[in-house]
Amino acid sequence: MKTRTFVWCIGLLLAGIGGAALAASPFVGSRSESHGVLYLNVNQAAKQIWPVKIWAVDGALTNRSDQGVLWIKPGDYTFKVKLGAVNMADVPGLSRRASYGQDAHDLKLSVQAGTAYYIGAKFAASGKWEPVVWKTEAAKD
Repeated sequence: MKTRTFVWCIGLLLAGIGGAALAASPFVGSRSESHGVLYLNVNQAAKQIWPVKIWAVDGALTNRSDQGVLWIKPGDYTFKVKLGAVNMADVPGLSRRASYGQDAHDLKLSVQAGTAYYIGAKFAASGKWEPVVWKTEAAKD
């Protein structure tokens, strides 16, 4: 009898931890929840803005493969951003063998409900890059 009670308690504990982790996630479970939208892969090569991926949010790895559009709960976040698929030969002024962009950068953003944020990477003449919000607008969804 004690074993069954112990197993039951462990199950409840794990369910509680899983629920707490889910509640702490910055990503919405449904678009019907209040959210802002992050667009990460909009082709802006003509404006020399390159695609990025969100690696971590507030220090926690995202573990998400759907990196084109993300629906985020309103709030203040620090996103760890890495370059997406960028052919360095396409970036004006950089060497074809450049290994720029291997490092991640932080982007602090206050996400507002009903707002879309277009995020990309902007290269400096030195070859260093930084994440930028290059456009905001009312969300379309």
